Amino acid sequence: MGMENIVALYIRISLEDDDIQDGKEESDSVTNQRALLRKYISGHEDFGRASVKEFLDDGYTGRNLDRPGFQELVRQCRAGKVGCIVVKDLSRLGRNYVEVGNLLEQVFPFLGVRVVSVNDGYDSAMLDGQTGGIDVAFKNLVYSLYSRDLSHKVKSAVETRMKRGEYIGPYGFFGYRKNPEDIHRLVVDEEAAVIVRRIFWMVGEGMRRNEIVKILNEEGVPTPAVYKQRKGCTRDWFPEGKKGGWNTSMVAKIIRDERYAGHMVSGKKAYESFDSRRQVGVDRSDWIVVRDTHEGIVTQEEFDRANANMRSVVQGKKREPANKGNYSVIVCPHCGLTLRPGTQKESILYCPTGRMHRDSPCSRVRMKKALAEDTLVRLVRKQAELLLEAERALKGRQGMKEPGADAESLRAEMRRLDEAKISGYEDYKAGKLSRERFVERKRALDARRQELSAAVSEAEAREIVAEAGQREYREAFRIREYLHLEGYDKRVMASLIESAKVMGEDRLEVVWKFGDVYEKILGEMR
Repeated sequence: MGMENIVALYIRISLEDDDIQDGKEESDSVTNQRALLRKYISGHEDFGRASVKEFLDDGYTGRNLDRPGFQELVRQCRAGKVGCIVVKDLSRLGRNYVEVGNLLEQVFPFLGVRVVSVNDGYDSAMLDGQTGGIDVAFKNLVYSLYSRDLSHKVKSAVETRMKRGEYIGPYGFFGYRKNPEDIHRLVVDEEAAVIVRRIFWMVGEGMRRNEIVKILNEEGVPTPAVYKQRKGCTRDWFPEGKKGGWNTSMVAKIIRDERYAGHMVSGKKAYESFDSRRQVGVDRSDWIVVRDTHEGIVTQEEFDRANANMRSVVQGKKREPANKGNYSVIVCPHCGLTLRPGTQKESILYCPTGRMHRDSPCSRVRMKKALAEDTLVRLVRKQAELLLEAERALKGRQGMKEPGADAESLRAEMRRLDEAKISGYEDYKAGKLSRERFVERKRALDARRQELSAAVSEAEAREIVAEAGQREYREAFRIREYLHLEGYDKRVMASLIESAKVMGEDRLEVVWKFGDVYEKILGEMR
């Protein structure tokens, strides 16, 4: 392995461990995996001259490949920057046996990447041209079935705990912490509880939510997220580490949470399916509510009084599900929140964090709504026009190229070779061919068949990679439908644009959802 190659350590754990506290930056599971992999590398001379790089997914499921660390690893493999991947076991790569088998048998060999699984004793460099075979396929099938079975068992166990009124979150929520003697019970965190009581009191007294938010931000009162990070949580909910202030939604969320009155509420969200990471809201009638499970921060009377005032504040708001989807892509460059329009006739977009937090840079983010929307419409039309020109040019070039041999044509040639071997044997038995000539021809046919077998594996891998690329290209080229886009459409913009950051009163910084594909296509045209 040359010095230019990198040995990639890939580490994955499924959920945040409870031991990520007291200033720890990562879980012991990550630490243990890292120690195991480092020890393995240091004990093998063939890794001695290679540099080591780590790719980590902390808190991501193995049921699919949609993990930032893993996706970055694959990108670097495709760029030729990684020569070998080392994992603790194959289930770290994933628990979907079809996807992992495809990576081990097709994609990584095609990219020239060696894969080592320490605990499985698997090293693709030791296969000597053979496939990983039934051993790897079966092991990954077992992982997949185990993962599915485990998912059902865990779900059942969690529901049982919920119905007993036990707390199942990885951290205590704002105002509470886990009881050190029983992690499924809550005790009041007095430092945060003071803030919660004050918010209930202010709403109970009839104060408007925007007045409350202004007071909390001016006094520098920590939000639940900021408070949690100060207590050792390593998650960051804000872009580039910037912390947002209080807003009216945060106040409403606290006031409506029955847990502050001493009742446990669970099961408000559920995963769409076994293979999905997406959570969906559960109908309120299906929530699991167990009353009087822990000490309330406020009394039932204080809770009811504050909520009575809250209902009067939100009265008249639209509650149809259609209004819940926010497809706006125009965002603040500092906190990442979606900009909101003002109420004036010539509406100005503003950052809600800036309204609630006057001394933050978000307060200076402004742009005319009409200007922002018109700019995005013109940008979409221009991008569609450029990509259509590029597509025509590339199709012209591709028409002049000789098509490469595909896997099926190579297999057809292998079948012809097999038929030639049988024919040669029949000629030999019939006395039409000498033994020396028959052996010579058989040796030549076998050598050619071995070459074709290797070519088939390479062609299959090339087709898999190409198919994935074509899917991405098809998605990217949907922008052609909007060559003559007339007006601003939130859904259209959300399907094409990742974000449009307002960098000034007349300047937007647009990040396209398929920006890397667009760049590649336009680059090839140039």
